[in-house]
This record gives sequence, C-alpha cells and structure tokens, in this order.
Amino acid sequence: MKKVPYTLSENSVTIFWDSKPYTLRKDHVNFNEVRRALFDARYDDLGDLLDIKRAVENFCQGDIEVKDEVVYYKGHRLHGVVVDKLLEMLRSGMKDSAPLVNFITRLQSNSSANSVNELYSFLSYKSLPNTPEGKVLGYKGVKGDYWSQTGNSDTIVLQGETNGRHQILNEVGATIEVSRRCVDDNKDNHCSFGLHVGSYDYANDWAGSDGKLLVVEFDPSDAVSVPTDCNFQKLRVSKYKVVSDITDTRKEIDKPIYEANKPIYGSDSDDCCEDENCDYDCSENHDLDDDYNEPLQDMPNDYLSIRNYIENKHEDGERPMLKQIQSRMKGSELTCGEIQDIVVDLGYDIFEDDELPRSMWEVELN
Repeated sequence: MKKVPYTLSENSVTIFWDSKPYTLRKDHVNFNEVRRALFDARYDDLGDLLDIKRAVENFCQGDIEVKDEVVYYKGHRLHGVVVDKLLEMLRSGMKDSAPLVNFITRLQSNSSANSVNELYSFLSYKSLPNTPEGKVLGYKGVKGDYWSQTGNSDTIVLQGETNGRHQILNEVGATIEVSRRCVDDNKDNHCSFGLHVGSYDYANDWAGSDGKLLVVEFDPSDAVSVPTDCNFQKLRVSKYKVVSDITDTRKEIDKPIYEANKPIYGSDSDDCCEDENCDYDCSENHDLDDDYNEPLQDMPNDYLSIRNYIENKHEDGERPMLKQIQSRMKGSELTCGEIQDIVVDLGYDIFEDDELPRSMWEVELN
C-alpha cells in the first residue's frame, strides 16, 4: 500500500496519482467513496475510483466503448461534446445509458452530416438536458401572448397554429413542425428562416422583460444548422415541442436528464404532492431570494431579468457592467441609474469608479 498526497474540501478532492493530479467535484459519482477511501487509508482502492475511462466502460454497455480515453459508438469516434455529456451523466450518478445511446442513435438518423457536426457546436455552449428517449431540451423566447416574434409567408407549416402575420402559436404542449426545406441550412446566414431553439442565455434575451421564456424539446434528427453568430447559442430545427413555460422563474434547468411529468429542476422544492397529508404548501412559491425578500413569482420581470443575467455572467467568470445589463433589457426603458438601484435592491455589490462613467461600473456577487 502506497500513500498518496491529496487535498480535501467539502466540495472537491484533488489526489496526486502516479504524479498526476486528479480532481473530483462533489457531483462526481465516486466523490463520497473516494473520501471514505482516504479516511480509511485504503489508498490501493483509489486507482479504480479515479479511472474515469473504466467507469465509463462500466456505465455504458453495448454500442458504446472506450479505447485509450476515446469514446466510440459502433466503431465511430464521437466528438468531445458527446463525451463530455457522457461524463456529466456519470458524475450525476446515472445508472442507465439509454438517454445518451438514444441521443446518439437519433443523431445518426439526421440526413445531413453538416447538421450533425454543427449540433455539437450548439450543445457545447452550455450543457443542455437529454430526455430518456434521447431528445434534447432547449429554450425559446416568444411574445407575451405566446406567438413567435416573427413570421414568414414562405414557410410551410406542417403542425402548429398560425395567424394572419404568419406567426406561430407556442402554447405549452404544442408541437411545431415546418417543412425541412423551409429551414435555412447555411450556418453563415445569421438571421434567416426556420424554427429557432436557443441556449438559456440567448432565449432569455430574446424573450425580453415582456415576453415568454419556454422550454422546448427537439429530436437531434430534426436539427438543421447552427448559425455562426451569437457564439453558437442558437439552432435552427424543423420541429420541436413546447414542454414548459418558465417565465415566472427564469431558472435554467440544472440536471442532465429530464423526465416527462416530473419537475424540470433538480430541487425538491419543485415537487408538489397531491396527498392531502403532504406538508408542502403548493399554493406558494417557497424559492425565496435571500436579499430581495419576495417570492420569485411576485418579483417584477425587470428584477428577474437583471438577476438572472448577473448570475449567468458570474457563472461564466464575468462581472457585467451596468450598460451591458441595460443592453440586455430589450423592450425596457430603464436608465443605468435605475438599473443600479435594482442591482442594489437585489443585494449585489457595485464597483464604483469615479474615473469611469456610471455605465461602466461592474456588478459583483457579495
């Protein structure tokens, strides 16, 4: 038995194994077992627990295999995004490989090689959840009455309700489908025709303060193109289904697998039981902000939009300026001074610099 150097905290552990550092976060499937092995001085067990390649092999059977840290499906090498998604599922404790296998199978049914390759670019922006059937969840911003922001008279709508301006109704439960040839497959055409699905950031921005933010589900085989603008945050598809309206919460889905008829978030507070003996009061939203002391459902849309934008920026390691927040607030006439007041109300810190205009002051989490 050989001793190994390591550093340990509540949220991560770093172990130097064969002179190489391995870091496991708290969400890794082996995190607790590694901690126990260290506490029990079972150092010989660490090799297997740190061997991600072996864990993937044990996790996914059948058509997926790992050789020399490369993942293959039916002998064909997969791109990095799919590999990352596989590891993410493993770290989240997934025991069933079906969501990823089904996703890959559906992707192979896509008729365009370019569409397949471009879909990886879209998925790489931020991790988007899969369904057990292998479909993908994305986001969509629409008008406050659920109609699409724009319409196109040349688009052949196969499923979905349209109005006189050729806009499409996006009510929850609706399936929207257009002819695939009515979706622009040229990624270099940035603003063009077709159904659009976006990342949370993109769709939330598109919805603005007075629109609706929706979760939509699409089949990888219906992906058409990923425009090269907006950091690959939007995708053109020929078909999607509206799964949920998250306008009130403006909260990004935080788990890799979504199951129908279950809460779309990982927190237990999203569950509402129907048992009359249940202690949880489903009539109230218990998700409270620590500083802005109102239920999220009662928080003004401007506050929600600003808060979500700030937190998303900080997740990306950035401190947004007041003018960036102002630019984000489509349809709003808020001044930088008014935005500053909202930021303070929300409990964030502002780095004031008298040598810079107020619009360039940055916002920091406290």
